[in-house]
Amino acid sequence: MGRAVRLPGRRPATEPRLSVVVPVYRVEQYLAACLDSILEPTDAPFEVIVVDDGSPDRSARIARRYARRDRRVRVVSRPNGGLSAARMTGVEHARAPFLTFVDSDDVVDARGLLAALDRLEESEADYALLPYRQFRDPDDPSPPPPWIAELYTDRPRTVVAHRHPEVLAQATAWSKVYRRTFWDRAGLAFRDGVLYEDQEVTARAFAAADRIVLVPHPTYLWRVRPGSITREATARSIGAFFDAVALSLDALRPVPGARAARASQVLSNDVPRYLRTLTKVDDPGYRARLLVGARDLLAEPELDLAQAPAEARVVYALLRADRAHDVERFVAEGGFDLATLASDVVDGRPALRFPFTGDPDVPDEARVLSERQTPLDAMVLRARLGDGALDLTVCGWLRHVDAPATCRAWLRDITGWERELTVQRSAEFIGHRIRTTRRSEEDCVWELHLDLPDPDDVDRSELVLEVTQGGRTRRDRVTRVDPTGSAAVPQGVGGLVLTGREPFAVDRGEVRPWSGDLASPDDVDLPVEPGSHEITDRLVDQSLALRLPLDLTHLGRTLRLELARPRLLRVVVEPDTPREQRTVWWARDHA
Repeated sequence: MGRAVRLPGRRPATEPRLSVVVPVYRVEQYLAACLDSILEPTDAPFEVIVVDDGSPDRSARIARRYARRDRRVRVVSRPNGGLSAARMTGVEHARAPFLTFVDSDDVVDARGLLAALDRLEESEADYALLPYRQFRDPDDPSPPPPWIAELYTDRPRTVVAHRHPEVLAQATAWSKVYRRTFWDRAGLAFRDGVLYEDQEVTARAFAAADRIVLVPHPTYLWRVRPGSITREATARSIGAFFDAVALSLDALRPVPGARAARASQVLSNDVPRYLRTLTKVDDPGYRARLLVGARDLLAEPELDLAQAPAEARVVYALLRADRAHDVERFVAEGGFDLATLASDVVDGRPALRFPFTGDPDVPDEARVLSERQTPLDAMVLRARLGDGALDLTVCGWLRHVDAPATCRAWLRDITGWERELTVQRSAEFIGHRIRTTRRSEEDCVWELHLDLPDPDDVDRSELVLEVTQGGRTRRDRVTRVDPTGSAAVPQGVGGLVLTGREPFAVDRGEVRPWSGDLASPDDVDLPVEPGSHEITDRLVDQSLALRLPLDLTHLGRTLRLELARPRLLRVVVEPDTPREQRTVWWARDHA
């Protein structure tokens, strides 16, 4: 999260506005990063209550060191009693008008917490939601899951709670900021001695709430690490999960439609993740409890499984037909390995040919890909910023769809300025380096051109791509750049800049061109042994980098020249097989 900074215009508050409860147990290697992220704005009006839950490692010592350094930190020690008890101990010691929870192996952007406080005070909502993402590397977090991305618009919004049961999909203890008076009035508490305790609290908060504010500031980073409770594939863990779901459904019973909405979310978002593990877990108790839990949820009335992945809907059809014994076969035969499955069409909609296709108990409707399963996958492959013109090579297709595509593209400025680029289909073949999974993706490479206006008319601009394929249309920002070619090269012309970094954007400013002693393929002895070779003793010059990636023939071999970060040349000598045969789709469709 970087070094501590002082936010302009903010002074240390005499009384805290937000109590941050951090339960601690066996997290000595993560705790410092967590506390640093919360305390980064040195004048943020927080109190951080670190609850040492009898941790046997150095966690409490680390927390006390922070408390000596920063008056906003307090350490409360208690005998080990589990996560729920530790959180409730923190609540008992909290004295600010707002309350939030942060797990001690995660990190936050404290500016999001401050934004939530401001919005809560403006809107008088009962609690705020903030987006979360998972991470292994905090500098490269995963995109938010679709059920989280769908909740948030560009601006904060306050909703009447019971009209928006979709917010129940964010069923975590953290990434929320509660008004303390609401927490107490609703009688919210984490149930002692249970796993997945946040499910019930989320449901009870929703049932009691009048208004909820959704703040789109990316705030919470959820660490993925071995041994996390939510990663335990055991009969005990999966049983606890479904027990917690049952408690949450009971809490939602007074709200019309909420129970069905939450059951639909669990079947669409959570259960498919567990189903994928069936053939990897050697525990018959786990498998049995998972399938029983899923079947119980399928008995709920008024389910809406439109956003459930197609592979899960096929499994649910088998379960409804009392064919639980076939579910493991479905998984073993690749039912969850979508890239290995052939494309299909059902009533004009994209589908896949899953195991059990044609089975009388599995309707074709179940095989139709959900809208979430067909996002726009796009990347800038090459970029060239010239005097007054921008030329790009972009690949863009709808995931898992194998059908002819059309494309439009715009450069869109944050001020509202927008100009459409001319689009032509490119004949470039990319599957041997980008791993295309459908044959049609080879025809989804596009050459874009735009005559730029006066640089004074352009602020920060983003590339927007719209692809229509298989009867569906997606429009989205193109943020990714190919790190092996010219899209990753900083370029500047006439005051406009391509930074060469993600997210892709045209900006104002200056860049320093690369210089190096490797300006042409002729400047290096090219290898001929099949495989990947990095040239580590020469730096790539910008004149060559702007031509990459580059395919050429040398001594009867097919070579691919590309960038290897940082600023090194990688030479990939291809094997003596046609490049089509080196793609995922060729191996699937022709092997």
